[in-house]
This record gives sequence, structure tokens and C-alpha cells, in this order.
Amino acid sequence: MFFQSSRGMRLLLLSSLTAMLLRAAALAQTPDTVLASVNGSQITAKQVDDSVATQIYPLQQQLYAIRKAALENLITAKVLEIEAVARGIPIEELRRQLTAGEIKVARAQVEEAYTQNASFFASMSPDEARERLRLDLENQARMKNYRAGLDALRKKWPVKLSFSAPQFVLELDDGVSPVKGAATAAVTIVEFSDFECPFCNEVQATLKQVLEKYGKDVRLVFKHMPLEGHRNSLPAARAAYCAAEQDRFWQFHDALWASRNLSPALFDDIATQLGLGVPKFRACLDSEQSRTAIVKDIETARLFRIESTPSFIVNGKLIKGALSFADFQKIIERELSLRASQTQSSAN
Repeated sequence: MFFQSSRGMRLLLLSSLTAMLLRAAALAQTPDTVLASVNGSQITAKQVDDSVATQIYPLQQQLYAIRKAALENLITAKVLEIEAVARGIPIEELRRQLTAGEIKVARAQVEEAYTQNASFFASMSPDEARERLRLDLENQARMKNYRAGLDALRKKWPVKLSFSAPQFVLELDDGVSPVKGAATAAVTIVEFSDFECPFCNEVQATLKQVLEKYGKDVRLVFKHMPLEGHRNSLPAARAAYCAAEQDRFWQFHDALWASRNLSPALFDDIATQLGLGVPKFRACLDSEQSRTAIVKDIETARLFRIESTPSFIVNGKLIKGALSFADFQKIIERELSLRASQTQSSAN
């Protein structure tokens, strides 16, 4: 149960090899390294990387996931080693102790699991299937004890991480997408959202709280990502774009979130209430310009392999899901701390 699988070992070896190659490349090149020149005009490593950024980023994400898993395994091994020495016992005995504890699986739990998975156990007798489920539930409970024990040990023996997710190098604040916040903000949050997505709606209050809390330190950039399963999300995105063409994006944005049912009639009503030029607004809705603008945002999302909403890119780092204020606060504080450290290092 606690031994790495052969697949996990292969991933670890691949991670180590790739990391060695990247370190070797890093020693040989910097972003300013000149890789070629044409009639005296230089081409740097950064220019090359920027030109293929959309191809490199998915590979960086995969490498990051492999290395992160390997790092977590090594941290766990080190924490267990330190605790085992402190207790004066072998590591295997420590693992046994972490999984120990009273395990009770109620008959009702077994019956519920059997009912939900009866078709899977069609080739077994009911008694055999229930016994297998009981053992599986016991193992799950032991693993829960083990994970809780590991969490406690990671608090006892502090773990300091200096391993950050890869950053996307291209500029996402393109001067076209709607923006809130100071241009000089240390933290840029790029939001990919769908006006028919309930989780996107829920996170709006959190984003408002973030902007109120951090003021000049945070900048919010909005990107449209209407999902195929939402019938009115694309028309709503085009309507919001057209409102932006008359400098009313954020007002239209707020009105859409406040509305339960999206429809073309609603878009007209909001446009009228906001004092937009309705003929111009309607012409924009059906224009190639509004369609192209939304498609551009969707294509940007695809570059990051974003398939769900809401998703966020915070200072070049991809984060998926409806984050809480506490989640955003932790990320922002880390970015601000990193910026402060970089500024101090430059000053020295």
C-alpha cells in the first residue's frame, strides 16, 4: 500500500532526468543569450521562447505536475524518517501506528455501498460482495487515519516549500479585455468566466472583496469563456462585449450576474437601462467583430487547456475553480511577498 508503483517510479525518473536537462540548459543560456543573428540583428533565447510559448506551457505544466508529485513523496519520506528517529522506531512501525486506531464500519455503510455498486458484483454472492466492501471501507478508514497522521506530522516538523508553478510568459492583459485596477498593480488576476456558470456567479462577491481589500495591488482582467452546454452564455458574452464598446462593460457584467434567466430580450432591457445606444448595441450583437472577440478569448483559454469555469491565471500561474477569499488572499500575499523580495534583491 505504501510502496511506490512502477509507474510512479518511472515518473520520478523522468522528472529527475528532465530536471537535469533543464538545469544544464539553464546554465548554458539566459533569456538574453543570443542564439543567432541575421545581418547583425540578434535573436535571443527569450524571443525564441516567446514565439513558441503556447507550445511550451502545456509541457511545463506536465513537468510541474510530475515534479510536484515526486516532491510530495520525498517530503513525506523525510517527515516519516525524522519522526521515526524521534520515536526510536523503524519507519514501517511508524506507518503501522499511523494507520492504527479503532475502525468501525457500520452495516448501513456496507449496505449503501452494496446498493450503489450491485451491478459490479453480479458475479459474486451477496455475502461475498458485502464482505469485500466491508474490507474496502476499513482500508479507506485506515488510509484516512494515515493521511490525518501525516498532516499532523507536517505541522510538527515544518515544511517550507520553494517550488512554484510555471508562469505563462505571454502578456494576457492585452489592452482590449475589460480591466479593473491599477495598471501598475503587482498582482494581475485573469478571470475566465461564463455568464451562465453558477460557480462563476458565486465567485463574483469574492473577487469584489479581493479588489476592495488589495486596492492598488491587484488588477482584474476579464476573459470570456462561454461553455457549449450553456445555451445563452455565448450571446451573453457578445452582449457584454458590445456593452464594452460603449464603455459599459462592468455595469452590464454586474447586471448579467444579477439576472436569473439570460435572453436576448434581457440584453436589450439592460442596454436600455444603462443608457446604451440600442441600435448600435443590436448591430454589434450580430457583427463578426463581437463573434471574433469572444472566439479569441476561447482560443486563449484553450492554450492553457482550460476546459471549465471559473478559471484564473494569477501572475502567469493557472488556478482552476471557484476560490474562496482565503484562497485568493494566500495566493496574493505570496505574490506580494515575492515581489517585495525581488525588489529588495534588485536594490542590493
